[in-house]
Amino acid sequence: MYGSRGGRFRRCLALAALAPLALGHPVLAAQATAPAAAPKAAAPKPAPAPAPVLPVPPAAVVPPPPPPPVEIPPLSASQQAVALKALAAADLHGLQPRDYLPAGLAEGQPLTPAQAAALADGLVRYAHDVKIGRMDPGQFPELWQVRPAPYDPAPDLAKALADGRLQAWLDGLPPRYSGYTALKRGLARYREIAAAGGWKKVAEGGKMELGSKDPRIAELRARLAAEDPLLPATGAAVFDAPLKEAVIRAQRRYGLKPDGVVGAGTLAYLNQPVGQRVLQIIANMERWRWMPQAMPATRVQVNSGAAIVTLFRDDKPVLSMKAVSGRPGDETPMLASAIHSVVINPPWNVPSGIAARELWPKEKASPGYLARNGYRIIPVEGGQPRLQQASGDQSALGRFKFDFDNPFAVYLHDTPSKGGFDRVSRQASHGCVRVEKPRALAEALLEGDATWTPEAIGTQLEGDKTVRARLPATVPVFIFYWTAFAGTGGEMHFRSDPYNWDRQLLQRVGVLAPDTPKPAAAAKTDVKKT
Repeated sequence: MYGSRGGRFRRCLALAALAPLALGHPVLAAQATAPAAAPKAAAPKPAPAPAPVLPVPPAAVVPPPPPPPVEIPPLSASQQAVALKALAAADLHGLQPRDYLPAGLAEGQPLTPAQAAALADGLVRYAHDVKIGRMDPGQFPELWQVRPAPYDPAPDLAKALADGRLQAWLDGLPPRYSGYTALKRGLARYREIAAAGGWKKVAEGGKMELGSKDPRIAELRARLAAEDPLLPATGAAVFDAPLKEAVIRAQRRYGLKPDGVVGAGTLAYLNQPVGQRVLQIIANMERWRWMPQAMPATRVQVNSGAAIVTLFRDDKPVLSMKAVSGRPGDETPMLASAIHSVVINPPWNVPSGIAARELWPKEKASPGYLARNGYRIIPVEGGQPRLQQASGDQSALGRFKFDFDNPFAVYLHDTPSKGGFDRVSRQASHGCVRVEKPRALAEALLEGDATWTPEAIGTQLEGDKTVRARLPATVPVFIFYWTAFAGTGGEMHFRSDPYNWDRQLLQRVGVLAPDTPKPAAAAKTDVKKT
């Protein structure tokens, strides 16, 4: 090693000595080429070899200049009318018309040159916002990995104006998904409810059920009728069968246990103001704009907000199940990836944080806890030992694990704790997604694989040996966060905002004001008692 480094160093010195020749310095070159005084008997010195020429470093690569900004051609009078109508109707998409319309418009008066220029600018902003949303790339939190591709509307707008296709272009900007269209209809309907006065809260009290005679029955009936066209707003003063059916329909819309009994949980959902529902719809419309232009026909969709997993084939749901997603503080991230394999009988490699917070303290409090629950301690050279739970029925991952690449190391998996699927609020995991029907999902994903037939999967489950079954073709998986969506009949479904992401989103796009920072707590002064 020393010889190599020394050789390189000597070569550098040699090149440095020859550098004046190569660079043509007049004085140093003369000194370098001047022959030294020779002894009288010395033979004639041969002519020096030509000096080597040092390579000239390549010129720095200069990136090409950015393309010049697209010039929007002037809008004709008819195009101005189309544009003004579209921007005035931006609220149909949950946007604010004032953010796009020129100031100082006077009905029946032509636009001034300044207003015409402002109208073109407003069209560009509107096209951007209605197509990919109002969030700047730097505004997305780390856990919101479902993000839209960048979009500059100016070239498309210029072409639409030149081709006389402004209206068609505007119509094609919003997301083309049925889920977005249903939310748009829901937004209009709930704004109509709000304009009519909304609904009144139902007073708190004991539970109401079939046969109850409670002075609040009239309030309950009117409240349900505000959203449910199948229930008349007035009726008997007793909790009758039609009222019970209306309660069950409402509970299903809210993701509650559909028992027809109005307790504290159902009442809390009913007493959410209509304005809150409008804001939820707007937040979820914004998320639809982050979606890719088209979804794969075969895919797995996870809604962490509602804790539901659905498998689609030919763009139609073929398998749906409850799930348990991450709890607040351990939120399941929004992301897009592809399931590449199913692990049958997976062991659980416990993350170090979970081990430190939960498992090591249990071992300390009850020695032998780890061994009794199938954990083994794996030494780590120079570090803390790690824990692994053996595969089998007691494994926290159950019998199936569905792997897909992502920066958060989350995955879908089975669980031995089946009771979690019966809860109303199913945000209770460390961030991964527990699925209610793991075997059905595994068999559906491995369908067509000659090796992993349903019978072969059953045979493998008779033991605890871990195997990884590669899917014949990867299946895209999307984890979203929906708290407002339409049911099969077009009725609006709502969930709570367990991660508070609706509020955060609405604040980031300017619909809601930022939270006021809480004042710092006053410092406590230690007072010595005498």
